[in-house]
Amino acid sequence: MTEGPPYPSYAASVNDDDDNPAPELSTFLGCLERIRAGEGADGQPWPDTSLPAGRRLALSRVERAAVGMLTVAEMLHAADRCRSMATPDRQLDDGVVEGLFFAFRGLAELVCRDIRPE
Repeated sequence: MTEGPPYPSYAASVNDDDDNPAPELSTFLGCLERIRAGEGADGQPWPDTSLPAGRRLALSRVERAAVGMLTVAEMLHAADRCRSMATPDRQLDDGVVEGLFFAFRGLAELVCRDIRPE
């Protein structure tokens, strides 16, 4: 028996749009609008409704940035492991690694800015 991924999948195929519980997530623009509306990394608005709307939006941005940081950190870890174990033609270019560091730094700066209470 195969299990699905441990995270929710919002990709809808052409064959199951009728069963899609969130039809606005069936299109690229629908997904983009939900993201811009302040949903978190799990695709849902920030769950603590006792906070002001602006704070919930900031925490959603922090969560998305933190997931992005984790992804970039994993990529940098793989690049470092590859650098120590693989031949040069199988390694990432120095410019790509530097770009990953800049992405990580930018995400960390966003987290540091938005995590502080207003």
